[in-house]
Amino acid sequence: MCGNMHGMLKSMIRGTAEKRLNLARIRELKQAVGIFMTLHGGSGTNDVDLREAIRSGMTVVHINTELRVVWRKALEQSLLKDETEVVPYKLLAEPLRAVESVP
Repeated sequence: MCGNMHGMLKSMIRGTAEKRLNLARIRELKQAVGIFMTLHGGSGTNDVDLREAIRSGMTVVHINTELRVVWRKALEQSLLKDETEVVPYKLLAEPLRAVESVP
């Protein structure tokens, strides 16, 4: 175990907490197996830990919840702009732009 979990706690969504990784364990695993490694549940993880995990041998990092949070917040804003709007492509344009802008 490297110290991560799938999804994010409410405190992570609010931005008041971050996941931390067991970076020493990632280095040990990489040295032991010597193959590609994937970090599942990367959403909400401390940025410094993510960068160090990659330097330590993590090949792929899966994130999804952070994208979903950005999408939902943008959708909420889109719905508030015009409470009578019912056309999906108009309502979903802002959430799509928001997701595309995530670094």
